[in-house]
Amino acid sequence: MTKRIRILIASIACLAILAVGVAWRLTAGGEAQVRTVGAQAAPSLEIRWHGGGIVLQGTVLDAATQHTLAEGAAARLGGESDQVTDWLDITPTALPVADPTALAKLILLGQEGWHLQRRPTEGWLAVQSLTDERSAQAKALLQAAFGPGVAIRLVQLP
Repeated sequence: MTKRIRILIASIACLAILAVGVAWRLTAGGEAQVRTVGAQAAPSLEIRWHGGGIVLQGTVLDAATQHTLAEGAAARLGGESDQVTDWLDITPTALPVADPTALAKLILLGQEGWHLQRRPTEGWLAVQSLTDERSAQAKALLQAAFGPGVAIRLVQLP
């Protein structure tokens, strides 16, 4: 695949992610989520499963965490690392990830449309169903990933 085609595919994926985000915020559930979460600071870590790829965005404390998350995303996509958008910055002020392996397992478990955000005191994950087994597993992995001091919430996608 040529470099131009890869850039084009990445651009289309970014536009698709933007469109999904706008649609999410314009729905009734998205508006409620924006009121609840939007009042806080920007998320320190986001993971989005969209457009046949996975976007990792935000900050992490170390290269080992960054590497673990990128590997988990590539594994979720069958080894297609070119479908992983890694916008993770390593910074000493990032919120800690208590268990990066649990977060990588969550990435493997995730489905198209899921969206995770980590904020200073909470983490939330938008999923298709709040009651299915996959969502229950995701919530447990998310709690393990961020630790017992972080409130975890599941939010249903519109």
